[in-house]
Amino acid sequence: MAGRVQLIGSVAQSMLLHCLSIYSWPVSLIKDMEKWMRNFLASGDINMKKLVTVAWHKSCKPLKEGGLGIRNLSDINEAGNLKLCWEIVQSDLPWASFVRSRVLRNKKPISYHISSSIWSSAKHKLPTILNNSSWLLGNGELINFWCDNWCNIPFVDLFNIPPHLHSSLHSTDSQFINNNNWCVPQDILQVFPNLQQNLNLVTIPLIQKEDKLIWKKSHDGSLSFKDAYLF
Repeated sequence: MAGRVQLIGSVAQSMLLHCLSIYSWPVSLIKDMEKWMRNFLASGDINMKKLVTVAWHKSCKPLKEGGLGIRNLSDINEAGNLKLCWEIVQSDLPWASFVRSRVLRNKKPISYHISSSIWSSAKHKLPTILNNSSWLLGNGELINFWCDNWCNIPFVDLFNIPPHLHSSLHSTDSQFINNNNWCVPQDILQVFPNLQQNLNLVTIPLIQKEDKLIWKKSHDGSLSFKDAYLF
């Protein structure tokens, strides 16, 4: 019986996974769907309630923890939106490049509304992406030297640069690299004496390659749906 229930739950959620991964669903609708799932698993009828001996949140636990391995729909939706936002920010796929060109300016979200159900679902996850990712230095052309997280901590935070000045800091890492060495003007080093010490901790690649955004909580820097769900 338990195996049958697990199979039913797996099939039902697989059918929903695509839509839950692309759109941000209303909380009320997710609650209704989970109610129907509970009813169906207990009675075989989505509209028929039946006394159950296992709470829904326990049913959503992994099998090894005594649950049925059924994923919480709200968590699936949140994970899908997080993964979608990640793809928009860093993927080279044509659809992601197209959406990115419409919604990001200098890696910052636009302040006006556009008609896009995909962006509407993903945009609220952008702060989470930025707070839990960092840049792996390549040629330095995509990394904002002062504002991006690429040297353990953004320099604007390390040196307590006032927020109202951040928008005027446009220099990229590539502007401070010459012949594979860090080359920072002396007047900047005088203002920030610890800057050179921090730069020496970052190795400049000998082979030219693009900068890469990496998810800090995964083993390979990518963000899979599983990573997003566990997060």
